[in-house]
Amino acid sequence: MKKSIIVFVAVAGLALTFGCQKQSKPQVAGGDKIKGMEKIHFDFDKSDIKPEFKKVLDNNAKYLKEHEKTNATIEGHCDERGTEEYNIALGHRRAGSARDYIVSLGVDGKRLKTKSLGEEQALETCHNESCWWKNRRAEFTK
Repeated sequence: MKKSIIVFVAVAGLALTFGCQKQSKPQVAGGDKIKGMEKIHFDFDKSDIKPEFKKVLDNNAKYLKEHEKTNATIEGHCDERGTEEYNIALGHRRAGSARDYIVSLGVDGKRLKTKSLGEEQALETCHNESCWWKNRRAEFTK
């Protein structure tokens, strides 16, 4: 009995230690990140811009205004929950929300493309909220 408890504790410790690792290679190639532009995050099953990320998008719009030759692709990402089809659609909505906000600040919409990577390019791979929130995002790439 004592030995099985020790084994259980050891296995649980390993699971906690290694359960939330970054992937070494993305499953789907995304674009190169644009230095000077930051990603934003979303709540579960939402595509509206959270108030705390409006400042990030304000800065991203400022960057684009100062770098008139820079175009960006906004990639929408999701966590692993939901079907593949649902997450692709949600990723499109997230990218579209970020694009619409930046366009509302005066950036020419022709300079911004959107695409969805759904759940296919996770930053973190554990199966709990500590990783899921990092994967619910929009990133700005070349």
